[in-house]
Amino acid sequence: MEQLKVLELFSGIGACSKALTNLGIPHKIVDAVEIDKYAIKSFNAIHGTNFSPQDITKWDKDIEVDFIMHGSPCQDFSVAGKGAGGNKGSGTRSSLMYETIRIVDKLRPKYVLWENVKNLLSEKHRPNYFAYIKAMTNMGYKSFGRVLNAKDFGVPQNRERIYTLSIKVDDDPQFEFPEPFKLEWRLRDVLEDTVDEKYYLTDKQVEKFMNSTFNQYRTRLQEGDVSQTILARDWEDPKCVRIGGLYDRPGHKHQAGSVWHTEGLVGTLSTMQGGNQEPIIMDEYTPESRVRKLTPRECWRLMGFDDEAFDRAKSTGMSDTQLYKQAGNSIVVNVLMAIFERLFYGEPTGQSTDE
Repeated sequence: MEQLKVLELFSGIGACSKALTNLGIPHKIVDAVEIDKYAIKSFNAIHGTNFSPQDITKWDKDIEVDFIMHGSPCQDFSVAGKGAGGNKGSGTRSSLMYETIRIVDKLRPKYVLWENVKNLLSEKHRPNYFAYIKAMTNMGYKSFGRVLNAKDFGVPQNRERIYTLSIKVDDDPQFEFPEPFKLEWRLRDVLEDTVDEKYYLTDKQVEKFMNSTFNQYRTRLQEGDVSQTILARDWEDPKCVRIGGLYDRPGHKHQAGSVWHTEGLVGTLSTMQGGNQEPIIMDEYTPESRVRKLTPRECWRLMGFDDEAFDRAKSTGMSDTQLYKQAGNSIVVNVLMAIFERLFYGEPTGQSTDE
């Protein structure tokens, strides 16, 4: 396979390049466009590059590119956001998707992959999705889209995202997205054996959690087959999972340190994990319980990044707040790996995305 020339737009910490590296796909990162100085610092540490922060609205380079990956800002499309949308010229963060169209029009790579929140397909926001598809079609691309969930591709996080792959029309390109497979990795498998005391909540914070109303309790406690989505506003009332058994089901015994959760999944990681916004891990739900936040390392693991990548980013002096944010802002590496395996190693057949 020839070396793939990759351009990552809204690159974050480089989930695309990490997925390609994990699969052993020859590639060169020709540029990474990311305005967040902390995210690009972690990107460089992970991938051995030396890129500077860049504003995509001012990016206009003449380079040769085979593959463009972009995860344009999702906040204004997200259910957790204020629903400002992403209409062209609106000035919202999500409207920056149109900058990708401008860059694709200039560079005309063979492949373009876009990741965004599922709510982009809602009645309110899907006109922007269809506008994107139409623009890609007019530039000579055939597009394929599907909602994929991280929990279906080896990561115990309930994170649904719409992935849209556009392939330059040379002959009649076809593509079929990978099929889900059984999850074997549970939340307990990503937890660290030893956690610093600073990640534990105070008695006062625990008391506030336990005294919340029933409805608040239900929206904050993750239980059942799949945990609820972790939202950006959760910093006020962090969601929790129990460690140890509160409601033992008949025939099931829970050992100390085990995660009580039918599927052992965690909800979607948001960009706002820092401060009081981290997902929470909880001991038995009693006044003597100890409650702690998921650590930054655990959040990175839940995004499919290995400990080596995390350690490289942390070694730059990166704060926990930034490490949490970078995890929530990223794309699940495992899902990208499944897509790339199908794209570069499979013999895909399928239907394109039509308006």
